[in-house]
Amino acid sequence: MRNWPKNQQRERVQLGIKIQVDAVAMQKLWLWADMAKGEFSCLGLVDDIRDANTGAVTALIVTDFILIKQQSSSDETELDPAAVAELLMELETQGIDGNKLRCWCHSHGDLSVFFSGQDDRCIEGLANGEWLLSLVVNKQRDSMIRLDQFHPCHLYVSDCVFDVVYPQVDGLAEACLTEFKAKVRESQNVFCRARRNAADRVQDLKIAQERGALTMDELQDEIDWMGFDYDELETPF
Repeated sequence: MRNWPKNQQRERVQLGIKIQVDAVAMQKLWLWADMAKGEFSCLGLVDDIRDANTGAVTALIVTDFILIKQQSSSDETELDPAAVAELLMELETQGIDGNKLRCWCHSHGDLSVFFSGQDDRCIEGLANGEWLLSLVVNKQRDSMIRLDQFHPCHLYVSDCVFDVVYPQVDGLAEACLTEFKAKVRESQNVFCRARRNAADRVQDLKIAQERGALTMDELQDEIDWMGFDYDELETPF
């Protein structure tokens, strides 16, 4: 269990290097998060900034997020492998190094931000032998970024400090909506945002837990995060 105090800010880990996200890229991400009924995911291009004298990495900057075809629901998102392969070919034709695809981002919809066991498996599947940034967000504008290192062994920091600014970009919302409708096919198994009372929201979480998308500990953590009192819930679990 995550065992965070209710409604308390986490203390993020300050690394020896900077992690940054381009403002326009982050704005696209928030727009997609608002548009999605549940979860969605995308891939990010990352530049590594090095010291001119030592060659040591001083910063990792996510320069853009790319939305590709996928299947998504309230608690799952699965990228189309063929679409990932097509993206790599497109980057090559544009003269962009495919090795820059070193960020995986996904939204938890109305749920809290954390890296579940399901997310861990996805990160392992995206492992490139070196390193990967992973970012999780939600509709409440919460976020958490993680840095995994795969060589010489697998180590990660799950809640790193990162910087970003959020300017408004003319026309970006319309462009993101067009791309989202074209590439994201959402199932009917999504939480209804109109159902706002505690019992209904907990029932949605129970359904997700029964489907295997959440463990029982993660279900209890979600109820804690939402600030519900177990004794006041109409639906026991």
